[in-house]
Amino acid sequence: MQDTNSQIVVILLFSVLGLLILTALLLFRILRHLRRIEQSLENPISSYGTYEPPPSPVETAAGGAFETFLSEDASRRSLSKGEQFSAYRQWRQERGLNWSKS
Repeated sequence: MQDTNSQIVVILLFSVLGLLILTALLLFRILRHLRRIEQSLENPISSYGTYEPPPSPVETAAGGAFETFLSEDASRRSLSKGEQFSAYRQWRQERGLNWSKS
């Protein structure tokens, strides 16, 4: 009888110890997630990538940036479409309107 009781006590102790370990692991995991959420709330720019400035007035103007490009110089309208687009790409590059290659 004593032997059976001691075995039951040992099994219960190991069960309780196992449950404590699982609970501790679960708590550490929850704390890690909370820290990650806290960091993303403190520094939103780093969690979503690099900061992109809002579009310039040239890009949001009526007709868009291409129309602004054409209206700056009347001779640009007489160019062929290929020449217009080539000059437009150069114009955007000079004004920093192109996407950066990152």
